[in-house]
Amino acid sequence: MPLWYSEVGQKIVQTMLINSILPYVNLVVAWMIPKIKIKVLDNPDPYKTKKTSIAAFLALWAGGDYVIHFKYSNVLNVVYITMMYGVGLPLLFPLAALNFFNTWVTERIAVAYLMKQPPALDDKLTNNCVRMLRFAPLLFLCNGFWMLSNRQIFQNNWSYIQTSYDKMVS
Repeated sequence: MPLWYSEVGQKIVQTMLINSILPYVNLVVAWMIPKIKIKVLDNPDPYKTKKTSIAAFLALWAGGDYVIHFKYSNVLNVVYITMMYGVGLPLLFPLAALNFFNTWVTERIAVAYLMKQPPALDDKLTNNCVRMLRFAPLLFLCNGFWMLSNRQIFQNNWSYIQTSYDKMVS
C-alpha cells in the first residue's frame, strides 16, 4: 500500500473534480445538439418550418426529455464517494459541495429553457434515494475509523510478508 495518496487518492480527487465540472458540459451539449439538429433538419425560423406535421415539428422544437434518474445516480455517487474517502481526503467535501451547487444551477437552467416539462412523478424515486442515502453516515463512520486508526495509510508504514506463515505487521 505504498504511496496511497499520490496514486489512488489523487485519482479520486481528480475524478470528483471532473464530476463537479461535468454539469456545465452536459448543459452546453444539451443546448448545442438541438440547435444543430434544427439547423440541419429544418429552417432556423420556427415560422418557416419544413415539417409537414405538428408531431414532427414538436419532436424537433420541443426540447429533450428530462431524465431524473441520472441526476439521482449522480447524487448517490458523489455522496458515497465523499463519505467513503472523505476522512482521508478532506478535499472531497468542498468538491462535493461544488458538485451539488453546479448541478443545482445547471438543472435549473436546463429545466427552465432546454427541456420539456418534466413528467409528474410521485415521491417513490425520492424516497428510494433517501433510503439509500441513510447508509452513507454509517459508511463514513466505519471507513473513517479504519482510515484514522490504520498507520499504513497516514504514516506510510508497511512491510512485506516473507512467507505465508508470518503475521502481518502494521
